[in-house]
Amino acid sequence: MRLLYLYPEEWTGLKSREVQVLASCAALADSGVDVTLITAGGDEELHDQLLDMAGATEIPGLDLVSLSRKLGPVQSTAIFSRNFNHWMKKRQPFDLACIRHLKAAGVLAQAKIPYAYEAHSIYTAMQSNPSRQRLLHKVEGQVLAGAKLHIATSAPLAVALLTWFNLSKDFTVVPNAGMPPSSSYLGSPDGPFVYCGSIDDASELAAMIQATRDAKLPLKIVGGTDEEWRLLGGEIDTGGIEWQPRVPLSHLPDALAGARAGLIPTNTDAPSGEFSCPLKLFDYARCGLPVLSTMLPSLQNLEVGPWCTQIPSPARLSWVEALQNFRYDAGQAEAARVWSGEHTWGHRAEMLKHALGIS
Repeated sequence: MRLLYLYPEEWTGLKSREVQVLASCAALADSGVDVTLITAGGDEELHDQLLDMAGATEIPGLDLVSLSRKLGPVQSTAIFSRNFNHWMKKRQPFDLACIRHLKAAGVLAQAKIPYAYEAHSIYTAMQSNPSRQRLLHKVEGQVLAGAKLHIATSAPLAVALLTWFNLSKDFTVVPNAGMPPSSSYLGSPDGPFVYCGSIDDASELAAMIQATRDAKLPLKIVGGTDEEWRLLGGEIDTGGIEWQPRVPLSHLPDALAGARAGLIPTNTDAPSGEFSCPLKLFDYARCGLPVLSTMLPSLQNLEVGPWCTQIPSPARLSWVEALQNFRYDAGQAEAARVWSGEHTWGHRAEMLKHALGIS
């Protein structure tokens, strides 16, 4: 089967969804699938990220293609679609495409390529403007109805999508994944708690940061740039926190080494967080770090053990209680590392092949 993954955005090398897309494509190629990943620019960043993840700028079976969505100062999906159709005239047809962007569906429909839609959230739920939400509901419903196959990163997300859009087709649940585990667990009972990820949403980090301060426990944050850290400090008190800028995936074990546990403060009350399946869970686990996380619906499909403490509320007092009650256990740290070995991108590729009907 010739598989196309259409990603109609410029690649930045900074977004978690880019890690998910590239890692999935690379793992599928490693398993013998002929995969083409098409992006809307950012070719240098894409190859740099592949080098960081796979130790090479090329992988047999994975073709990386960059098509512009720009014409002078103008940028649009229509320009990208035109360039894609022109590119397709010189290529053999694809058997199937995979997408996670709503706007990719129109490009594929015009090219008459069937697609599987991989859902990571409900876009309609994240739109607060009523008129725009109605329009988005219509568009998202059309994309889902037009999909040949449906994939979701968790069962609760699949159920919610079926309900929101009254779909007749079922979803195959394929959770996110991570890199292979480190050779041993890297944590320490005397180290700081660590948060690794985006720092551009002060409201999501505030309760966690204040809770560590209330509990008089050390905190380290890995992520963002100097400017983003400065802006965060202008919104909430970051005094006393050890901060390290964003690091490449290959350097993450060094950044997390010596930590007591990894923190996931995703706000499940927010539409963007309700169905989140955060990659940081897998990054912490592969380094042998126990995890404290808000009680995410996506964890139901991942069969996390006692090494992952699930906090029922994203509120500060719930975090304070969880942090104060946490006791480091080397056995649970090792259990997290072992679990991560069963939830790698290679494992996910096999689940995707089954979902896509690839033998």
